[in-house]
Amino acid sequence: RCMGTEMTKYPLAERFKSPQGEGLYAGTEMAFVRTVGCSVGHDICRACDTDFDKVYPHLDGGIYGADEIVTWAAPCEHLCVTGGEPFDRDLRDLVVGANETDMLMHVETSGTRHPDWLDPQQQPRQPGQHAVQLVGKDSLFWTWRRLWITVSPKPGYLASMVERVADEIKVIDGGLGDGPGWPTRDDAVRWADMGKLVYLQPRNHRLSVDRDALDETMTFIGQHPQLRLSVQLHKFLERR
Repeated sequence: RCMGTEMTKYPLAERFKSPQGEGLYAGTEMAFVRTVGCSVGHDICRACDTDFDKVYPHLDGGIYGADEIVTWAAPCEHLCVTGGEPFDRDLRDLVVGANETDMLMHVETSGTRHPDWLDPQQQPRQPGQHAVQLVGKDSLFWTWRRLWITVSPKPGYLASMVERVADEIKVIDGGLGDGPGWPTRDDAVRWADMGKLVYLQPRNHRLSVDRDALDETMTFIGQHPQLRLSVQLHKFLERR
């Protein structure tokens, strides 16, 4: 881990275990932790369906160290850090802790933050493998770590996060707010044509699926088969 530094504590709004509902790993059992706070905010994502503003003890939220989170996540083989905006926090202790126990850590981000400790430049890599800068006894060093990054671009998203860092891109069809800066269907097609793994996801209700929106998204994907459909499986299952 980041040797020579104090273990990072993470304020979590909630934590829970559930099948992943979105993207490539849909249907995979995961341990989810939702970090408190978001640098994008509800003023931009006006239809956001998550509560990330504070610790919710009744949802098992609290202040947890990386070791506590990884121990709780077992026996899941996947730990998903979501938000809010997870990259508002230094996640390196969690990345290392998950890797040490053979978990694959997932991060779901708005793409508006590119941490200086993550993937500093364009370089060949395998999906789910990222360069992470750690603190050694005497110096900083870079090392490859298993990490799956999902970018769901929000206004202010960075091209480096979407076009280079992302292992998969999730575009909300209809967005979560109004105004400029939201990715469009055309953006989704363009990124897919670049060779990125791109999911188009209909904008659903807070706790249920909007069937009309789903039908519209499926029709568009039928015309652009380089895109994939993300359906928010957890809402069909009536899970968080």
